[in-house]
Amino acid sequence: MSTTTPTPAGTLPAPGPADDPKPPPVVVGADGSECGLRAVRWAAEEAVRRGAPLRIVHATPHLGHRGVAGSPAGDLPRARGATAQAYTVARHTAPSVDVSTKLVPGEPVQALLHAAEDAQLVVLGITTTGAADEMVLASVAQKVAARSPRPVVVVPRSRPGGTGSRPHVAVLGLGEREDDEPVAVFAAEEALRADRPLLVLHTRADDDGAWAADSAQWAERWPDLRATHTPVPGPTGGRVLAAACPTPLMAMSAGHGGLLHRPLDGLHRWLLRHCTSPMAFVPPMHRVTGKEPCEEIIAVG
Repeated sequence: MSTTTPTPAGTLPAPGPADDPKPPPVVVGADGSECGLRAVRWAAEEAVRRGAPLRIVHATPHLGHRGVAGSPAGDLPRARGATAQAYTVARHTAPSVDVSTKLVPGEPVQALLHAAEDAQLVVLGITTTGAADEMVLASVAQKVAARSPRPVVVVPRSRPGGTGSRPHVAVLGLGEREDDEPVAVFAAEEALRADRPLLVLHTRADDDGAWAADSAQWAERWPDLRATHTPVPGPTGGRVLAAACPTPLMAMSAGHGGLLHRPLDGLHRWLLRHCTSPMAFVPPMHRVTGKEPCEEIIAVG
């Protein structure tokens, strides 16, 4: 079940080049909450930056089931209301964005993972209080980020103040060494799209000789990127946040916690609970290539 941006009566959509297919969408999960709507706003702005359509997805297990005497189940009106509200917010945030909505029967995690297969980015909202019950409240974001084949941006609830001219941040060294490459590429491209500088945090102590630790190689690959490099040895969640935040976006590897359907690694879960800036979890190389790592190298959460 889906809706798309309406075309005014009596007009025809402008024809596009036959050989210029529409780019993959930015997918955002909408659940009707204020945190979900904040994610919709962020996703709408990001879709404009990427020149991509925006797809709003709402999933509920009982969608389409019949209630008493064949009446529609109560979930259907709520689902329609949530997607309609998200659609309105997206259009107000970015009037030029191409928006569609989709109601999906089933569990949110599976629906979002399925939507991610044809997307270029997935965006989710989350509350961030640091409370112990965040482990329950963040379960959808954790599971999607741990298993998505595409980068997942988690947008926390709003905090007073802004980021001003603060840079985007790339955190390297939170996965295998080969996982630094997709994080660096994602973070550099995001910073260039947003016209922001990039702060690269190096958390691995033995990176001497690696390209990611060589600022000259960064300058060669992205000559227009304003990048600075800072070591953060022996990383803890607190040290990473102190070095990075506030920031418009902090990118890191999603780690290997998703193997065998595990949740995110321990440090990632801590950051998910405590960080008040948007976080991008970039899938590790094994998830992109389909080659699972050996069990011995999985970080324990």
